Amino acid sequence: MNNSAEKIRFDAIVVGAGLAGSAAAMVMAREGLNVALIERGQKAGGKNYFGGAIYTHAIGEVLPDYMERHPPFERPVTEAGFWFLSRDGGLTRMMVQGGRLANEPADAYITSRAIFDVWWAEQAQQAGALLIPKTSVVDILWDGGQVVGVKTDRPQGDIYAPVVIVCEGVNNLLTQKLGLIDHDLEPAHMALAFKQLIALPMDTINARFGLPDDQHGVAASVLGDVSLGLPGMGFVYTNKASLSVGLGVMLDAVAEYKLKPYEILQRYLQHPAIAPLVKDGQLMEYGAHLIPEGGYRDMPKLYTNGAMVAGDAASMVNALHWEGTNMAIVAGKLAAETALEAHQRGDFSGAALSPYEERLQERFILQDMKQYRNFSHFLETHPTFMDAYPSFVNDALGQFFSAYGLPKKNLFKNILGSLTSRRQLMQAVGDILSMGRAVMGW
Repeated sequence: MNNSAEKIRFDAIVVGAGLAGSAAAMVMAREGLNVALIERGQKAGGKNYFGGAIYTHAIGEVLPDYMERHPPFERPVTEAGFWFLSRDGGLTRMMVQGGRLANEPADAYITSRAIFDVWWAEQAQQAGALLIPKTSVVDILWDGGQVVGVKTDRPQGDIYAPVVIVCEGVNNLLTQKLGLIDHDLEPAHMALAFKQLIALPMDTINARFGLPDDQHGVAASVLGDVSLGLPGMGFVYTNKASLSVGLGVMLDAVAEYKLKPYEILQRYLQHPAIAPLVKDGQLMEYGAHLIPEGGYRDMPKLYTNGAMVAGDAASMVNALHWEGTNMAIVAGKLAAETALEAHQRGDFSGAALSPYEERLQERFILQDMKQYRNFSHFLETHPTFMDAYPSFVNDALGQFFSAYGLPKKNLFKNILGSLTSRRQLMQAVGDILSMGRAVMGW
């Protein structure tokens, strides 16, 4: 171990320059703390593969003047909702436009994390944080039962600070080393999301999606005939001159059925409702990323003596609402505020850091996580739900809007038959009640 005079010291260390980590570093550095922001990738966001929406309410909490700093947004989300695919190629859209989606700046923007995270980390650097890229944290440094820093893979790589905020992502090795959780996340509680980024001319995208210009964008969650009948959901996002098209499937299903993600994705892209949207597009990128979807029951303890954990490392993902980016940003901010208070008191014990969890409980993060705590279990015990019911909705609406000149009593009889051919009536009632309990937190 280095002599005391040779130790590299900071006021705080943040592990991971993703959304949570850079938010935490930004808030602490802005208040005058000497902050080390350690990132194992060559640059912030280098290991992220994301095509989706990021929420401005969270960005604005950390960086109120964010629009003046020219964030690398693609399109604002002005149309959002669900698409239901049927096996015969039908597509039913339940989309929302206008209203709150017409806000300026928008409530959500489509973006690329590989680009956005670089900009986000730059804001932390401008606030005074020191970004240390291409550096992996391999262990935690302890003094008795108190965290006092981290060990990196660099020569003489021990870095000391009285408080460490771990934002390591779905890989929870450091969270385990902190004793906040004692196991890896189970495959049944992780989704493998994979997508293609497909280049198309802006005018083509606008014409195919009915958009007037590049200041209007679509964020669609795609259900039904998406993932071979397994629990999963697709997505389509319109960038300015490209489409992010992909899906997520639970990792245990991928392993059990020996599925090849690329083949599942190709089947999805060739669906009669999706293929016309991506026709003649040029593949720019293909990639995959793990998402923790176990929810509240998979959350670790959030703090210990000298350390806190935030973002994906703490399973802060609401799978039903595709929320995770905003949870990470807000949690990073709340962890930073707790660290600032600890510095003011000169106390970094677990008791001193416990207000972090109290802050999370006061906000939507833990409130929503608790409400949806049974949702992951619901999907595990109802594996056909995401396939049977979206296809039923598609079929039922198709029948409803094509029943011209037919006795309507036959229409509703046929719709009921469409449901019972998929699930017996009492099973369907039970499914709906179980879904309601899982969503309402009963």
